[in-house]
Amino acid sequence: MTAPLSPAELDDLRALAGAMIPASQAYGVPGADDAEIFAEIARGAGASADALRRLTPDLGEGPGTLALMDRETLEARLVQAWGPDAGALYALALMHYYRDDRVMTALGLEPRPPFPLGHPLEDADPALLAPVKARAPFWRPAT
Repeated sequence: MTAPLSPAELDDLRALAGAMIPASQAYGVPGADDAEIFAEIARGAGASADALRRLTPDLGEGPGTLALMDRETLEARLVQAWGPDAGALYALALMHYYRDDRVMTALGLEPRPPFPLGHPLEDADPALLAPVKARAPFWRPAT
């Protein structure tokens, strides 16, 4: 079982989230380090806690030091140290960020679950699938 993140590790995660998705006054949206949004990110980080513990020392001098860095330096270190592994952290932050009502409202979307009302989709052009349907099977039949 993964141990929960310590307060210093949560400070580091909050600094990373804020660096990845900063607040924007122009669009009227909070950053991912906003208290409400970050609370959701922290709850969702449980399964990733061990990975965060492994990767975070590459960025700072020790637990709790990332919050002291400016956003640009922190983001540059994140990409340099983690490379493609940073994508998992971005996905964690984005998944919870776009659940926030304030963000959805700023995007012009109704802040609600997609069901039961659903969201209208544009009609698709079935002709676009014709080349795929005409292609010969490339899989083995089940026996």
